[in-house]
Amino acid sequence: MSNFYYLVSAGRSSGAARDFIRELTWFVAIAPADANALRYAASLPLSDFEDAMQVAAAHACGAQYIVTRNLRDFRRSPIPAVSPQDALDRLF
Repeated sequence: MSNFYYLVSAGRSSGAARDFIRELTWFVAIAPADANALRYAASLPLSDFEDAMQVAAAHACGAQYIVTRNLRDFRRSPIPAVSPQDALDRLF
């Protein structure tokens, strides 16, 4: 969430960014990033550890897909990666 805060805060005041994140947590679950998630991420065959942590978070919350524009880096992920458009097509 700390990285997401910096993305959200671009073009907003600190207070507005914090308000946005606070509101977001009412309908978005935040996957844990505990020691088990770190161990799982470290065991994955992904070259980028941040990507591996995203897979670990998806695994922890039972996600069926990882939605990303960067499909290439998730080719070896145990959870399939789909494009944003593919995710929308699957939802609707």
